[in-house]
Amino acid sequence: MKKQEGIERVKHLGIIAWAWVGVIVLLSIIVFALYSIHTVLMPFLYALLFVYILRPVVNFLDDKGVPRVIALLLSYLGLLAILTLLGMYVGPILYREIYGFINKLPKYVAVANGYINDFVHAHPFLKGDQATRFLTGLGDSFRSFLQKMAESIPTMTASIFGSVLNVVLAPVIAFYILKDYKVIRITIGEAIPKKYRDEGMQIIKQIDSVVGGFIKGQALVALSVAVLCGIALSALGVDYAILLGFIIGVFNIIPYLGPIIGGAPAVIIALGTSWQLAVIVIVVLLTVQQIDSVFISPRIMSSQVNLHPVLVIFALLVGGTLLGFIGMLIAIPLAAVGKALYLHFRERNNGSEQPDVNELETSKV
Repeated sequence: MKKQEGIERVKHLGIIAWAWVGVIVLLSIIVFALYSIHTVLMPFLYALLFVYILRPVVNFLDDKGVPRVIALLLSYLGLLAILTLLGMYVGPILYREIYGFINKLPKYVAVANGYINDFVHAHPFLKGDQATRFLTGLGDSFRSFLQKMAESIPTMTASIFGSVLNVVLAPVIAFYILKDYKVIRITIGEAIPKKYRDEGMQIIKQIDSVVGGFIKGQALVALSVAVLCGIALSALGVDYAILLGFIIGVFNIIPYLGPIIGGAPAVIIALGTSWQLAVIVIVVLLTVQQIDSVFISPRIMSSQVNLHPVLVIFALLVGGTLLGFIGMLIAIPLAAVGKALYLHFRERNNGSEQPDVNELETSKV
């Protein structure tokens, strides 16, 4: 009996090991494919955002009897109206703040570096000490970092304007995907061998739920953090509060590292007024991040992408190394897809019922 239990245990461990190997191989193939076509991937990534944002509205109208093409046109008109209003009222403010921030950034760099130099000179008892050399080196590194950031802004701006073609193509691609969504699902189903069709479609449904939940959830979280930070910085009298709130919200999509990178410009600008204001800004941003971690993200995300922190950091490093900023954005959804596949095949090999989406969302790695 014990021998039989030992054999079963070894067999179970072997199944789990091979499942992990399969997931790693599959993700490696996906990452390699993405890296090979990353130059043409952007319009399809933007299109994916349009699909997940508009699909609930289109499906709702479709279920109410509105022809799908008409439902699509109404959805696009509604989105266009929202973007037009934002462009009319928010666009000019963001433009002025971006223009002013770029022009004043050298001043902020000089002021921030001056605070570090003043701190070193104000403590003569530290001269010649390792602490002084450390602070001096820190100041030089900080100044170099800010200067490089300032020099890279024109390149980043050109890159943003260079992606206009992708932004134009994305809604066109999304339109045809949404228009023929049911046909595409049927075609994918028929492409899967009949023996594996039900399971294959269930896997696709699970992946769709994970990726869709991540995109919609992160968009709402980023918007919430951007609004909170924008209001808080404006109340403190920090220059370019709306722009800074927008930057913090966008970078908040990247776990762990994003809030630090996104909050750095706000601290630098606050230093241009006083070091006391910079300290207050740091405390406020940390408070907003705690509010996000405790109240906002858990309720909005509903554990849509519940991954172990070590796996998240590893995915971010791999994604950033291979595909840069875009790689960091898609790293978490890809890791979640890998987790969904692993859980699916683990449950199947255990002989239990297929896991539903809620089980996938609440289980831990």
